[in-house]
Amino acid sequence: MIKFSRETKNFPTGRRPDIQELLTPAQIKAEASRLLAIGIPNDAWRVLDWLSVGGVMSVAQLELKARSLRQYAKPRLLDRLPYPIQVTADEFGRNQLPFADPKETQLYTLGPVGLEVIRDRHPYPPLSGNYLSYTLPRVMHDVILNEIVLRLIIYAETLGWETTWRGTNSARLVHPESKQEILEPDALLVFTRAEQVRAFCIEFHHNEDKQTRAEIKVKNYQAAYESGLWQAQWELDTFPAVLPVFTEKIVGTGYLNTLRERRSDVPYLGKLLAGVLQNNLAEWANFATNEKSTILE
Repeated sequence: MIKFSRETKNFPTGRRPDIQELLTPAQIKAEASRLLAIGIPNDAWRVLDWLSVGGVMSVAQLELKARSLRQYAKPRLLDRLPYPIQVTADEFGRNQLPFADPKETQLYTLGPVGLEVIRDRHPYPPLSGNYLSYTLPRVMHDVILNEIVLRLIIYAETLGWETTWRGTNSARLVHPESKQEILEPDALLVFTRAEQVRAFCIEFHHNEDKQTRAEIKVKNYQAAYESGLWQAQWELDTFPAVLPVFTEKIVGTGYLNTLRERRSDVPYLGKLLAGVLQNNLAEWANFATNEKSTILE
């Protein structure tokens, strides 16, 4: 969970490291201590914070020059995913993600030293999936999810809302005794403005072409609502609305059909990914009423 900010304040090039470059736990701790002692730049702290909740992001999303990110990758604060630039640029094009230069499609995740540095900075474990070994289609789910999150945050900022961003790790609901997972949203965004609070769980359906996932999501969210655990763990008085974003219309149809047949105490407001990427963020389809609803004002 981070209070979203572009100015987080503090207290050899990006490629897959080969086996000779793998660090021992002692070396990781020593390098983290060295960097903390000499001081980590504010923009590097911001990148570490964003990746701790987002997992993997592009150069464009991280809002730094590729050269700066390469510098942070040298001491293994970051790791660059080992895809050729043209491959990631082609993948961004297929998914209609914007970029001004192919270099902006290079992808970064937390490196082992970055994980060590950030470990005690937040009250949750950083999102540190094994992105270096994931296939590019699997990675792109999270990259596009983060694009959705960032666009929602920017939209909210224009309306005067501040944002707290919980990634998958910090948004997960867990039973305090059994430690059983109740729910794992893709992301949780909490917007605040004066005394107002609006919260949304984000669910991204990437290239799914069935209705069944929608039914599972509705069932899981209802169980989470009825558990009552969300109030303490999410520190909210009202259960968040769910914002499903999908690439295929059949997913939206799945939500519509499921909510006609199943009782739900949770509101669902959906949108095609294309609409999000066109920054049409004011109105969303209310799946309970099949009408348009405004998410923020």
